[in-house]
Amino acid sequence: MRKNILMLLLAMTFPSVAVTAAQESDSKVVVVSNVTVIDVENGKPTPGQTIVLKDGIIEFVGAESEKPDIAIDVSIDGKGKFAIPGLWDMHIHAYGLNDMALFPINGVVGVRMMWGLPMHHNWRKQFGSGEKLGPRMMIASAIIDGPKPIWPGSIVASDKESGIEAVTKAIAGKADFAKVYSLLPRDAYFAIAEKCKQENLPFDGHVPSMVTIVEASDAGQRSMEHMYDVLLSCSSRAEELRKIRADFVEQNEGEVRSLFSGDAPEIMQRAFDTYDEKIAAALFGALKKNRTWQCPTLTVLRNIAYLTEPEIQNNPNLKYINKGLRSFIAPKQPRRKQSEDEVQFERKRFQKTLQILGQMHKAGVPIIAGTDVLNPFCLPGFSLHTELELMVKAGLSPADALKTATINAAVFQKKSETMGSIAVGKVADIVLLNANPLDDISQTQNIEAVILRGNVFDRAKLDELLKDFEN
Repeated sequence: MRKNILMLLLAMTFPSVAVTAAQESDSKVVVVSNVTVIDVENGKPTPGQTIVLKDGIIEFVGAESEKPDIAIDVSIDGKGKFAIPGLWDMHIHAYGLNDMALFPINGVVGVRMMWGLPMHHNWRKQFGSGEKLGPRMMIASAIIDGPKPIWPGSIVASDKESGIEAVTKAIAGKADFAKVYSLLPRDAYFAIAEKCKQENLPFDGHVPSMVTIVEASDAGQRSMEHMYDVLLSCSSRAEELRKIRADFVEQNEGEVRSLFSGDAPEIMQRAFDTYDEKIAAALFGALKKNRTWQCPTLTVLRNIAYLTEPEIQNNPNLKYINKGLRSFIAPKQPRRKQSEDEVQFERKRFQKTLQILGQMHKAGVPIIAGTDVLNPFCLPGFSLHTELELMVKAGLSPADALKTATINAAVFQKKSETMGSIAVGKVADIVLLNANPLDDISQTQNIEAVILRGNVFDRAKLDELLKDFEN
């Protein structure tokens, strides 16, 4: 694992294409006419709409005949086009400034950075000022993990006192939220939860192996990533399996499989075989009641389970990833040797995860879309569209999948009054599509133009930017 970290750090030293904000013009007023606006809150299209954007804010949405009399700097004919709010990838990692342009190029106007570093705060300033092209950002603290952390560089919290200190460090680092991780001891975790509550600082991340999902939800954890512990928590033998898992974690701290799956395959096979629908329903009810968000990162789970398949290995968008990073993000083989039985079980487990996510959605558990960019074949910008397709495979409608990356991302941040949908007073982050994503969610990739902070990037400009990345 430490070797893999070194590879990533080395990849960061390779040059990336230099991308400035490259604004279409200095225009202040943009009008998109005769476009179909997708109402993401209600899952309905409204044709024949005109959108007026001024100084990066939506000033008008309605019929052309009711459009305000205003001098127009850029006019866009939206006939045959579909306007959706800009997308958010709510679980990424990134270490190359210029590579961040791949997010808006793909219609992803915002990201949640899940391991925050000082440089990320500098990036946010550069993106906001227009010095560089990049998305809006939420930024975590450094990972907060137990006394033997999985990742080097994590903040260590081994007990109550160091848990409190970890939150103090997160606040001092101007983190938007604290990021908790898998090997936190119980007393450290609950101290973090209490301190975050006192400081009004959200905390997101992994559910530690020594804490149950319901305990974490009741403690106020805002989001849970990867659905790692859900299958075990829905087992009729959950308590017994947790004890077995505790022994496994004690013996295998830092092993890659414990990072990605949280458990030994044999333990999860037992959980799979003892899945109980009634226990699952009770768990989903608790998550709904507490409004505990799930960020399933289906893309990385799928990629790991099917890593050697041509569909994964032959991703055509790898040509836009700089060569130094490509060997890290596109491994040819799993980083831990697996038997054929293990491979087949991981695939069966992924399919079960899709099924469980569909059940969660039907039960009213809130969901946000995230990909875990920089993990195997999780590519900046491109993979968010894969995530939405996998959401639909899990049983969400295209409209509900679209919500996970738009209005849900805004509600999660408590910013639904200013972002997440196309409405007066909200930020001018809009993606124009050539087909209706409510009919086919894959159409979110069929981008005609991206408007970020009121600046227009038409298809020609997007292609020009992509060409600069190609290598």
